[in-house]
Amino acid sequence: MPKFKKIAVVGIGLIGASLAAALKKYDPNIKITAVDRCLESIKKAEKLEIIDQGFTELKDNLSEAELIFIAVPVAAIPSVIRKIKDGSKGKQLLVDAGSTKKEIMLQAKEILAGTKKIFVGGHPMAGSHKSGLDWHQVDLFKDAPFILTPWIEESKSLLPTDEALKNSNVEEEQLQQLKELIENLKAKVHIISAEEHDRCTAYLSHLPHLLSSALVNLSSKRDLDSSFLELSGSGYRDMTRIAGSSPELWQDIIISNRKNLSELVTEYIAELKELQLNLENNEENKIYNFLASAAEIKNKSREK
Repeated sequence: MPKFKKIAVVGIGLIGASLAAALKKYDPNIKITAVDRCLESIKKAEKLEIIDQGFTELKDNLSEAELIFIAVPVAAIPSVIRKIKDGSKGKQLLVDAGSTKKEIMLQAKEILAGTKKIFVGGHPMAGSHKSGLDWHQVDLFKDAPFILTPWIEESKSLLPTDEALKNSNVEEEQLQQLKELIENLKAKVHIISAEEHDRCTAYLSHLPHLLSSALVNLSSKRDLDSSFLELSGSGYRDMTRIAGSSPELWQDIIISNRKNLSELVTEYIAELKELQLNLENNEENKIYNFLASAAEIKNKSREK
C-alpha cells in the first residue's frame, strides 16, 4: 500500500506540532509543510526540525500535499477547508483534529462538493490543559485513541460498510492508508460515525469539562477564606484540572455538541436530585449503593 510522502499540518499548536513531531519520528523522509498565522511558531517549528517548511498563509502553499491535517479550533475549521479548496484543484485527503464531528462533516461535505478533495473527520483523544507549540510532545498520541469518522450517519458497525464508504466519498484504500499511518504513531485507531462520535465524546470529554468548570465556579461563590484552596487534596485538583483550559476553544466545542450535552445535563441533574433526596432523608443504604455501584463499574473498567 502506498505511503503518504507529502503531508501538511494547518495549525502548529499542541496537537498540530505533536502530529508533525510524531510523523517526523516515524519517518524522517516525509516532507512536512505547516501553516500557522504566528510566524514565531513557524520559525520555532523549523528550528526544532519537526517541519520542513512553514508559511503564515494558506494560499497555494499546500497544493502539493497529499494529506492535510487541520489542527485549528472547531469554529475555524470550515474557513480552512474553503481556503484549501480554493488553493488547488488536485486530489487531497483532509483530516481535522476537532473535538466534535457531525457539524464539521456536514459543512465539509457542502464546501467540497464537486471537488476531488475528500474529508475524513478525525479526533485524537489526547492533549493537555496546556496549549501551544512549546507544550508539544512527540509521543502525545502513543496508546491514545484516535477516532476517524469517514461517514456522518449512525452505523451499527464500528467498521465502515461499503454503503457507508460510498456515501462518504472516501475509498477503502485511502482509509486504510490513513489508518496505517496513524497506527504507526502508536495511536489506537477507532472508526465510527460522526453521530456516534459526538454522543461518545459528550459523555467522555465534554460533560466532564462542564462539571469541572461548574465545581470551580461553585467554589468561587462560597464565602470561604482565601487559604481555602490550600487545603485541597488530589480529589479537588484532579476534578478541576481541565477547567483551566482555553475558554475560547471549549466554547466552540460545547456549542457544536450542544444537543447531546443538553440531554446529558438533564440526566445528570436527575441523578443529583435523587442523591440530594437521599441525603436529606438520611438514606444510608441508598447512599452506600450509589457509591458501591460507581466503584464496581469503575474498577471493572480498569481491568479491561
